[in-house]
Amino acid sequence: MLVVVPTAKADTVDGVTFTVTNPVLSRSPGDTLTWNYSVSNSSGLDAIALDLNAPVGFTGGIPDASVFDPFGPTGIIADGGTFTGTLFSFISDPAVSSSTNTGFFDLTVLLLDNQGNFVNVIDLVDNYSATITSSAAVPEPGTLILVGSGLLAGLLFLRRAAH
Repeated sequence: MLVVVPTAKADTVDGVTFTVTNPVLSRSPGDTLTWNYSVSNSSGLDAIALDLNAPVGFTGGIPDASVFDPFGPTGIIADGGTFTGTLFSFISDPAVSSSTNTGFFDLTVLLLDNQGNFVNVIDLVDNYSATITSSAAVPEPGTLILVGSGLLAGLLFLRRAAH
């Protein structure tokens, strides 16, 4: 089972907010998980994605940062706008029974004025944690009772047959 710990907060700098949305909290090894993100811009300026540093070195899985969509087809989030997109994909390795990775997504954004002049570069960070553990099945209590009853009946039968 893969367990992803939700992020504690979004990061806001100069009116631009970067929020990472974790995938479903538990999955099986071999499943693909996808982190999404949202960037809201209330800076008074246009925001352009410059760079994303995604986690590397997952043990027990294959990270893929190529899914990052830098603010949609225009690449710009105007003042007052929000963009939600796909940030990162992770394929857990079914051969690895236990693995943990923690880190952060680091998004660099360029702010431009109305004339398209460079104004400021801001760095936004949001944390994540992912743990892969074995997905061994645990029997239901009713199944255990049935198996135990069957074993007891079998032992009693063998005992009677031996006398």
